[in-house]
Amino acid sequence: MAKEGGIYVCDICQQVIEVKKSGAGTLVCCGQPMRLYEDD
Repeated sequence: MAKEGGIYVCDICQQVIEVKKSGAGTLVCCGQPMRLYEDD
């Protein structure tokens, strides 16, 4: 499930998105699940 306000990144093309409304399912880009970006 995508987390509202979460920032997700694609490890292949580096596309970044911000989720405005949470929902069921997995965010997918370039055929792979996107990962939640965590600021170091």
